[in-house]
Amino acid sequence: MSMLMRAGIVAVAAMGLVDSRLAAQGFIDVNVKPAPDHEVRYTSGTTIYVEGLVEDRWVGRYWTPSGRINLPYQRWAEDAFELQVRDDPAPDAPLIPLSKGWRWVSATEAQGTNPSRRHFVVELSREAPPVTVRVHTMLDGTPVLTRWLEITNNGRKPLALMTVSPWAGRLWAQTNARLLPPHGIEHDYTLGYFTRQDQGFEGWLEWKPLPAGDTVIQSLLGQAFDAPFFIVRNEARGEYFVGHLAWSANWHMTFRCEQDGALHFGIGPSAGCAQRILGQDETVQTPAVHLGHIEGDLDSAVQAVHDHLRRSVLPAYPRERACLVQYSATGDQGYLANEFGDTAGMNESNILANIDLAAAIGADVFIVDAGWWDNPGDWVPSPARFPHGLEPIVDYAHKKGLLFGLYVEIERVNAWNVGNDIGTSKVAREHPDWVGPRAILDLTKPEVAAYVESELARLIDQYKLDLYRLDYNPLPTSEGPSATRHGFTEDNYWRYYEAFYGLFERIRAKYPNLILQQCAAGGARNDLGTMGRFHEHYLTDGLTMPKVLQNYSGQSLALPPEVFVIGLAEGAHGVNGSGHMDTYLRNVFTLSTPWLLLGVAPSLGELSPRQRERYAHYVNLYKTFIRPILPVCRMYHHAPVSATGGVTSSGWFAMEYTAPDRGKGWATIVRIGTSDTDTYLFKPRGLDRGKTYRATFDSTGETAIRDGMEWVRDGLPVRLEAMMSSELLLFEAQ
Repeated sequence: MSMLMRAGIVAVAAMGLVDSRLAAQGFIDVNVKPAPDHEVRYTSGTTIYVEGLVEDRWVGRYWTPSGRINLPYQRWAEDAFELQVRDDPAPDAPLIPLSKGWRWVSATEAQGTNPSRRHFVVELSREAPPVTVRVHTMLDGTPVLTRWLEITNNGRKPLALMTVSPWAGRLWAQTNARLLPPHGIEHDYTLGYFTRQDQGFEGWLEWKPLPAGDTVIQSLLGQAFDAPFFIVRNEARGEYFVGHLAWSANWHMTFRCEQDGALHFGIGPSAGCAQRILGQDETVQTPAVHLGHIEGDLDSAVQAVHDHLRRSVLPAYPRERACLVQYSATGDQGYLANEFGDTAGMNESNILANIDLAAAIGADVFIVDAGWWDNPGDWVPSPARFPHGLEPIVDYAHKKGLLFGLYVEIERVNAWNVGNDIGTSKVAREHPDWVGPRAILDLTKPEVAAYVESELARLIDQYKLDLYRLDYNPLPTSEGPSATRHGFTEDNYWRYYEAFYGLFERIRAKYPNLILQQCAAGGARNDLGTMGRFHEHYLTDGLTMPKVLQNYSGQSLALPPEVFVIGLAEGAHGVNGSGHMDTYLRNVFTLSTPWLLLGVAPSLGELSPRQRERYAHYVNLYKTFIRPILPVCRMYHHAPVSATGGVTSSGWFAMEYTAPDRGKGWATIVRIGTSDTDTYLFKPRGLDRGKTYRATFDSTGETAIRDGMEWVRDGLPVRLEAMMSSELLLFEAQ
């Protein structure tokens, strides 16, 4: 199995979080009709999807989220994938669509699959050009299925893959919501997607009515911010389709809405030249598409996707290393900020003092973040600022009961402190041909990938790393580099990410206790291709409020909350701003895995009694109440992102979380903008109406006990007069 085939379908290892974080196993079935029908019916939970060979085309036949097997006359026939190739490198050579000409070869169950999943492979072949496609489908009992293609060139001539959509076809047949009750529906479908990648506003989700004709959403900025994610609502049926492409570079997704209400889609990677060149007998796997059909409300759709990702994408790690409280000491901001070469900021004595501070406030992990080097690319400590190396720091952190983490932008020879000349780094001097545009090491060259992997292993071993923090800052990379292969110009991204994904799969296998955290310029790689190789992901570099909460409310539609670490400086309005301490701490400790950016205090001795008391309060609350629930929680989006609103739709942020058994839960509410009232009426959606709950207002400690039915029906008024003020509500069944 190649690297891209594993993209987004990484099997969850049998340890640690596996059993505790998974929802109950749903029904899984694969039914194959005998010849000559050549049809396969996939059932996962109550979602059914059918594909088959109609004449000489492999087509989708129907979807249903209700478990009902459709009647024959309700079926359609549209291509289930899209491929276009060239067999001639001449610039004017025609594109060859691989839509027709397929014949059935076999349909088999893949061996060695995790018993909680089914992995099925349909093999098709054609003669001109001679190509074999193996259609892989993974089912895990959730409504979300995973699909990728394995493509082999069986001919003597090289083939250039020009257009690739691993999954395509019709999502819904004719519904024409405008002609169905309830009356007043003005459009059939509404699309939710991330809209602001060009401005670095990752997670900026908005809803858009789909007009008749084609709607094309794409990213042409390389590794840049918005992940390839969509959610489409059928306004007449109360159903959703949710999709992810497990891919970390340029991509496209197209939706075509017919006048009669039928909706078609296609999604895949994109490039300005050939995406991949296949020599004779060469095989390649496409990125995976994760696609789910869900009936019900937005909460149901979000929870189905979160269940799927927890079951089939997110890598497991030991339970005792999940969702730890992290303290990050960085040299580019806060109390340790310094011009590199200046010894007054990030140095050994100041880092040791910050370890004392981290331990005192209850952190579990201490991270030496950006700026511990002088010469980026060589990744050795500054001899002036760390004359004894990092070893005394590692030992002291462990002595204080803390795990130790380190930041390294391992793929580049110059990090964000661009005042250093990349030519001064040892690797750039000795191997200038290894360095590509924007000072990125060319992982498509096997010797370069091997060097990067060995350097990373050296750092892990030398500094006894418990956590590795990967950054990636050369954004945007746009089309990126290309190479000439077999006379064709080939985009390098596909081969780059095969190497990148494989590197971190091997690192994770070699160091099973290592926490892998990626922070690519904040959210630039929060796609499932990267998500499947790392345990934790940095939400955004947008450290200011309310942007970070708007970002979070969008990204958490696509990804479960425990995978995020959120960069917020103390001071709710940003790095240098002042703000509400409790709002800052509630955001850090109730929305995701806590990540404390340097800014708590210059040293333990300068930590005020009030700060110490508030940190102790929230650390204890997190460790005893929130952390046991966070990796398995049900999530409910109230504001600003909701079923009807995007990131700018409300002056309030309100998010709710409950345990799967609904015995406990919490809600974080922040006033983030202007509003007609200073009171938000919070109506919980995750409580059991048949249970009695005690609600605690964290700001005052006041409690009230009422039946779940009353809480859900009447709600709780939360008055927040000041901008950026907040409340935390805690619910416990009695």
